[in-house]
Amino acid sequence: MVSNDPRFPIKTQILTFLFLFSAFSTVHSQDRSATISFEVKNIHAGPLKDSEIKILSTDHKYSISTNDKGIATASINPGQYTIEIIKNGILEYSGKIVITTSQAFTFSLKDKINSIEEVIITAKESKGLTSSSIISQRAMQHLQPSSFTDLLELLPGGRSGDPVMNQMNKISLRETGNPGNDYNTSAMGTTFLVDGAPLNSGANLQYTYDFLDKSNNGLKRRLNLTSGVDMRSISTDQIEKVEILRGIPSVIYGNLTSGIVKITNKSGYTQWKSRFKADGYSKLFAVSKGFEDKKYGLKINTGIDYLNAKSDPRDRLENYKRITANFALAKEKQYSHSSFRWQTHLSYTGSLDGSKTDPDVDLSQLNSYEVNNHLLSLSNVFNYTKNEPSFYRSTEIQATVNQRFDKIKQTKFIQLENATAFPLSRIEGEYDGYYPEARYISDYTVDGKPLDIFVKMINNFQWDFKTIKNEINTGFDWQLSKNWGQGQLFDIYKPIDPKATFRPRPYRDVPAYSTSALFFETISTADIGKHKLTAALGIRGNSMLNLPSDFKMSGKIYADPRANLQWDLPAFNIMNRKAQFTLTLGYGKQSLFPDLNLLYPELVYKDIQQLNYFHSNPNYRRVNYKTNIYNPQNKEIEPAVNEKFEARMDFSLGLHQLSVTVFREKMHNAFRSMNEYAVYQYKKYDTSGLNHDAITSPPDVNTLPYQDMTENFTYSAQRNGSKIDKEGVEFQYSSNRIPAINTRFTLSGAWFRTTYGNSLPVYKRSDVLLNGRPYPYLGLYNGMEPNSVNEILNTNLMMDTYIPKLDLIFSSSFQFSWYSMRKLDPMNGTPSHYVDQNGNILPFNPDTAKGTILERLIIAQNENKYTTNRRPLEANVNLKVTKSFRHKTVIVSMFANRLFSYYAPYSVNGFTINRKGANDPYFGMEINFNL
Repeated sequence: MVSNDPRFPIKTQILTFLFLFSAFSTVHSQDRSATISFEVKNIHAGPLKDSEIKILSTDHKYSISTNDKGIATASINPGQYTIEIIKNGILEYSGKIVITTSQAFTFSLKDKINSIEEVIITAKESKGLTSSSIISQRAMQHLQPSSFTDLLELLPGGRSGDPVMNQMNKISLRETGNPGNDYNTSAMGTTFLVDGAPLNSGANLQYTYDFLDKSNNGLKRRLNLTSGVDMRSISTDQIEKVEILRGIPSVIYGNLTSGIVKITNKSGYTQWKSRFKADGYSKLFAVSKGFEDKKYGLKINTGIDYLNAKSDPRDRLENYKRITANFALAKEKQYSHSSFRWQTHLSYTGSLDGSKTDPDVDLSQLNSYEVNNHLLSLSNVFNYTKNEPSFYRSTEIQATVNQRFDKIKQTKFIQLENATAFPLSRIEGEYDGYYPEARYISDYTVDGKPLDIFVKMINNFQWDFKTIKNEINTGFDWQLSKNWGQGQLFDIYKPIDPKATFRPRPYRDVPAYSTSALFFETISTADIGKHKLTAALGIRGNSMLNLPSDFKMSGKIYADPRANLQWDLPAFNIMNRKAQFTLTLGYGKQSLFPDLNLLYPELVYKDIQQLNYFHSNPNYRRVNYKTNIYNPQNKEIEPAVNEKFEARMDFSLGLHQLSVTVFREKMHNAFRSMNEYAVYQYKKYDTSGLNHDAITSPPDVNTLPYQDMTENFTYSAQRNGSKIDKEGVEFQYSSNRIPAINTRFTLSGAWFRTTYGNSLPVYKRSDVLLNGRPYPYLGLYNGMEPNSVNEILNTNLMMDTYIPKLDLIFSSSFQFSWYSMRKLDPMNGTPSHYVDQNGNILPFNPDTAKGTILERLIIAQNENKYTTNRRPLEANVNLKVTKSFRHKTVIVSMFANRLFSYYAPYSVNGFTINRKGANDPYFGMEINFNL
């Protein structure tokens, strides 16, 4: 028998059966079904997207929705059907059709509802499988943003704020609190996509040494090291639509933790558009144009904009400038059995962030600081879609190349406080140092050239079985990031930071960053009576390439399982209005690989001064160092993993819509810098026996007496130590427009609780000196980093009114922060272990340590520090107005944020804090021309 033949093992038989079954089912479906295309237009021949089309018969039921072009396609068995077209919950059309072969139907609908319902100037919550907010071009126009940062106001829980253009703007999704740079993984793990092309870079190494040393320098706030995308650099003038996914996305997307920002640029014909905006902080100019040739299926869009912003209008010495230029081309070709689309996008973004010191304060008038970033991006997207019914449906190939040219330029006047010496050695050993001039000018440059290449392929298959529709998405993606810059450039005899513990390295010597992934996803939709169930199950395998074999991640595949389930309950009528109730559940894991800065950090140079003989005669001076080099590279580092769970309820009654989402996220291995310890030995030379008046040459270290010394110290290394837990509730209610006043009410808000902490023990040492020497022991503490619990409750009530006769939109936004809270959990100041001078780790006993030098390792705690800080109500009223003239040829807008505000007073330790007048109103206006 064949089943017993060793040439036909059981695996081969199963795979053969599955293949033949799939082929038979596909051929069978092709024989019976026909591809039907529906195009839905309004009375002005414009496309009606998101129109629900129901095709019904006694034996079959189909439900599809139109895309942005007003087109929907389906494979339908021949027969007679009743067709219903529903828009915004209202039945717009009902009729009979007969289907025999593949054909196309076109429907032109009259305006049964007032067109003012289509005017949406807020973010709209999606009803898809994952929670997301969709921001239209009209909403952005009414908001009048200067950068992408302003759009976050429209998210549930978002609030308006003044632009902060003198520092990096990182994104924060479902998060509250300001914990610091050790918790940047959430922002780093938010992926920005522009027409499918990623903006994130894995090869950004733009930092200064004072940034690595964690010195308190306000200039370093301009740097976005391991912080994701700087939202200041994203212009909104070329954007058609933004979708911000906060829930569990498809496995098509990876190398992320928090969410996805999907930006869709304008495509197709548009008039010449120009925009001029001015407010108290910035001035903006933009111009764009779209061309379209329908005969040849060709679309060309281009635009340019310029922003000049200041952090303080009174300060001319500090500003931020942004220049953006875009060119997009799309070519579509229709064939008898398939369609092809190619889209290419070329863009340039220049961010110029600079400051100079006040000449009245800086007498040298030499100090300056600039952070200049230039990005050239070229992306291509190829789509092939098969129009006829078949198992294989489409393929999409994306290819993106991003080349950045980044520079940090700093000029600083250095005045040394005493006889300071500099070590110069780049290798380990004992070497003489250098006595610099007491005053000098240091020119410092950081040259970075990150190159990022992204490639992705997505294949779509469809297999329908009776009333169950199965969609399969499978493919891969690959990323390569390499920094070709020269790195830190400065005169080693005139360093900008005399206390730096690093040496310059060329960035081109850092290995390339490379990741790859395979993904597989099934989306099944089943109609069970009047119920509809949709289940999306997927898994993604992520791997980091080009790693040394001794890395823990080398050769490993990290799996991200994700699942979303949606249940559409039967529709019912309430007061002659259609009501719909939908429940959605989601669970998934999202992994983020460390970037080049985390994988290949700078070497740490520990320069111990063994001899510092400073004579009045420069020829007799000598400084000698013992240089030790430590590599802080963590070969045990792994991807940060965020585990998400969310549940959402959507309810609609006519044009009234309510969405409530409950979520919980856990990430306990986010990236952070932590202390590591090392032990070093050196010689302490004694020059007390020298006759300073009689010497004729520098001291000879070979003849000087010395004492052998052993000490330990700590340095920073990257670990998977940060803990970020998020939980909360998001909601949005949107009414219809009340006919009498043409006003829609939208109430949105969120309650967020975010817990920050460190999941690993830390090394700390006492700052006391014993006999002029550092304290000899290190403590290893569990829970000696503050775990903070942060809460906030925000709501935003917007009333927007549209008057068609005047073509006028005005909105009032009542934003309330009902309370915000921060609480620090008590820390344990008693170490579990300690490190002696020889590097031995020993258990710590607080009882035996009493009365000894080890007792200083116990860190006393201030109980008053752990009280809950709670801020009461903060209320703002914002006003925005948009007026069109001459058939939208001229559009004038203005806004006034915090036109009215109230900040409730509160008490801290018995002192009342009155916040009246703490924030002034913020005004601005703009004018748009459409020619």
